[in-house]
Order: sequence, then structure tokens, then C-alpha cells
Amino acid sequence: MKKRWWFYGLVSLQLLFLLLMSASYYAMDIWGQTITLKTAPVDPRDPFYGDYVTLDYAIEQIPEEKWLVEEPLNRGEKVFLLLEENDEEIYELVEASTLWPETESNQVVLSSKYQWSDPSLQRYQVDIGLGRYYIEENTGTFWERREEQEVEVVLAPWKQKKIASLK
Repeated sequence: MKKRWWFYGLVSLQLLFLLLMSASYYAMDIWGQTITLKTAPVDPRDPFYGDYVTLDYAIEQIPEEKWLVEEPLNRGEKVFLLLEENDEEIYELVEASTLWPETESNQVVLSSKYQWSDPSLQRYQVDIGLGRYYIEENTGTFWERREEQEVEVVLAPWKQKKIASLK
């Protein structure tokens, strides 16, 4: 009799996990804030992964005047990016810090990972984790040959999770 309860309990836990996992994506749609970033597509074809676009975000290259980190960082350490919406409804970098910044109504915080710095250029490089975006099969050449190379990415960040779509 005890073996049956273990079986039903295990199956119930698995179902509960699947329900919570799918509910979390709906929660992002309901409570998440949608933001738009500018980027440019590069390298649209890979024989192993199929068609994808490598995206290079302007907010990932941080000038020294917006870098509020005092101590040297190791690669992979968490950095918080404070973004603010401009007149074109595109979010731009305000500051980067290792501490969670205070936000105003038109601001949002994205987490990123420190990559490297170049003292000669006074720039810091971080990674927001959305550098590769897979696209529909056989559409890589369309993205490669577009006259307008700027792309807008719409994100819905919520508790360190990100959902992206290209415009």
C-alpha cells in the first residue's frame, strides 16, 4: 500500500512542476514589463545550429563614465544595468553597477555578466545572455542582406528571466 502512495506522490510532484513551469511564462506576460533595445544582426548561418542571428547590443558596451563599479571584477560576475526609455521608446543604458539600483517609473534593471574591459578605450563589456536568436529556416540570407542593419528586440524581463522577439 505504501508503494502506491509513493508512486502517486511522485507523479503528482511531476505534474505540479510542469504546471508551475508553464504558469511562470504566463506570469511574465501578465506582470513583466516590455522593453525594446537596438541591436544589429551578424553571422546568420551555422551548419550545425541552422539559421540564427548573433546580436550585438549597444547596452553591452559600457563607457567608463557609466561604470559605477569600484573594485575589479572577474569574468562572469553579475552586473546590473539600469536602463531608461528614450523619446523613441528604446531603452538605453543609464549606469552599470554590482548593486541593484533604485529605479524610477520609466526605468528597468537587467542583469548581465561581466566579460572584459579595455582600459585604452575606457570600455567595459558585459553579456545580457541574448546574443543568439534562432530564426525561421532559410531566412538567414534575408537578415544578412537587409539594407537597414538595425534591429529592435522586444524583451519582457521579470525576475531575471528574459523573453525576446525581433522586429
